[in-house]
Amino acid sequence: MRYKTYSIQTGNLRSDKYLHDFFISVQDVPEHPDYPEHTHEFTELVVVYEGNGINCVGSFEYPIAAGDVFVLHSGQKHAYKQTSHLHLCNVLFDSNMLGLQSLDMKHLPGFHALFVLEPQLRKANFNSRLHLEGPDLIKARNLIEEIEQEVDEQNPGFRLISQSLLLLLIGKLSRWYAQATKEDSAKLMLIAKSLAHMEQKLYEPLSIEQLAKMANMSERNFYRTFQKATGVSPNQHLTNLRISQATELLKHSDASITEIAFECGFQDSSYMTKQFKKHMGLTPSMFRKINHS
Repeated sequence: MRYKTYSIQTGNLRSDKYLHDFFISVQDVPEHPDYPEHTHEFTELVVVYEGNGINCVGSFEYPIAAGDVFVLHSGQKHAYKQTSHLHLCNVLFDSNMLGLQSLDMKHLPGFHALFVLEPQLRKANFNSRLHLEGPDLIKARNLIEEIEQEVDEQNPGFRLISQSLLLLLIGKLSRWYAQATKEDSAKLMLIAKSLAHMEQKLYEPLSIEQLAKMANMSERNFYRTFQKATGVSPNQHLTNLRISQATELLKHSDASITEIAFECGFQDSSYMTKQFKKHMGLTPSMFRKINHS
């Protein structure tokens, strides 16, 4: 929806007000005003079309200008100030409903950079950001306008088409991020590539030495950089991925606990049970009994 005037809301912006009866919405704001600190219950993909301003996240401030793209997740406090002819578009969506977890989107390093690492790093000062030049910005804008048209007109099949277009947009942005040449973006991509590799190879033995070599870093530097970027150690992140995969298999397959342990990269079922209970608060067998479909 294109806004001639933009109503300013503070506090926590609720999904039922902004997403209505569908989990995707588009806000095209030609003259975005200064906006006080707020949070929201949905994910916000922001594409700056024209103008400039400052995006405030926590205690840090980031200049934004035409071509900048960034993601703000649910619960993330942010504000805008010193806006000047700022024309941006917010693509709002419920990331759980979109189903990103079940797609191979996470095999794209650029997806990790844009959706995982950047939002985490906004808790500290950092300089990396996806920036689209003219032709790519036009392509992104055209896709967003198609999504907006589908959601606004609600013709038969609009849910399928708008969801497909949004996934295409996210995939394109992820690929464009992977092609970034800016030094800070390139550094972030090194960690993003290790995250994508872990997603794809979680069932294989993976060592810090392997991952550090892939990122062209020393083991010590890789460990420190990874923890700063993700909030957890590489080993903890890998365990989290394996536990997540195990929960899906426990819910949707009839494989034994031992088979699931090996399929998820655990060395044996006893170790998986120990880690699973530590993370989930109950054993794999208990989890399956409660959640098996």
